[in-house]
Amino acid sequence: MTDKDYQWLQDNLQILGNVKSTPDQLQKLYDIHNSITGKQLPVSKCGRCIANIKKRILAEYERVQNLQR
Repeated sequence: MTDKDYQWLQDNLQILGNVKSTPDQLQKLYDIHNSITGKQLPVSKCGRCIANIKKRILAEYERVQNLQR
């Protein structure tokens, strides 16, 4: 995860919860996920897919946050 991605997540942390996302927010989430995993998943409107993406990003965010302490 890049510093820019980490900062964006800090500024938009609520997006990782159970909230509706705008198309731009979804694109950013998928970009972050793809950079973390090395996969190239296309943006999807599938609720379960988005929940899994958010879960993976949150785990990585927390890992980075713990490393910074």
